[in-house]
Amino acid sequence: MAFAGCQLLNYDEEVARVGESQLLRSELDAITAGYKGDDSISMAENYIDQWVRRQVKRQEAESVLASEMGEIERLVSEYRQSLLTNRLEQRYLSGRLDTLITDSVVRCYFADHRKDFVMDRTILKGRIVRLPDNYRQSVKLFNLMGSKNKEKQQDFLDLCRKNNFELYTFEQWVDFSEFLSYLPVRKGKNYDYILSGGEIRQMADSDSKYFIDIKEVIRKGEPAPLERVEDMVRRLLYNRSRAEMVGQYNDSLYNAALLEGKIRIRNKE
Repeated sequence: MAFAGCQLLNYDEEVARVGESQLLRSELDAITAGYKGDDSISMAENYIDQWVRRQVKRQEAESVLASEMGEIERLVSEYRQSLLTNRLEQRYLSGRLDTLITDSVVRCYFADHRKDFVMDRTILKGRIVRLPDNYRQSVKLFNLMGSKNKEKQQDFLDLCRKNNFELYTFEQWVDFSEFLSYLPVRKGKNYDYILSGGEIRQMADSDSKYFIDIKEVIRKGEPAPLERVEDMVRRLLYNRSRAEMVGQYNDSLYNAALLEGKIRIRNKE
């Protein structure tokens, strides 16, 4: 009775079949685990339907592409080998590269190869303040904005805040085209003149004045700042270091296999 009971408990019922392929109760139970009642039934029915459709299509593919099965098996084998070796490399490299690509390494590489990183567009740092055209203290605000004195700069900020003027500050590098989007510019007109001279510029529209303060400019074709290309430099160093470390790891595996006598290469003759 005990033996018969074990057989009953281990029996795996067939739920669906397509050709020689079977869907067993154990697989279905694993899919529906955690679901109850109608949810469990709905999940089971959906899985059975999808399983049957996949098997029908797979078996049709095997029939139609019978002459290509050798090539397909070769591709599958190559993919499996590639997947395994990539996983092995990831496990070997885990934690090793992070300690190599430090901020100082990135800065040093950038300093030595700065000519290799040039801007494909003009970028800048600066400020724009928008104020009503009839503001009586506009000259004062203009002069405060252009002052090098820290106290006067604070007065400028306080005056903007007190009057709720729109102040746009670009302390990080921004594209010139984006900077211009905050100004009343005309399409097709060249505004490069505001980039030069190191002085406060003005623009106006029907009801407002705009004061423009350009702090730094890097033009198209000039060496890029590290902030703009740091991620690129880091990826370059990562890929280079990864290739070197993987090469060394592959050599160590090969040499170890030679020493252990795992490798045999027959002579050409």
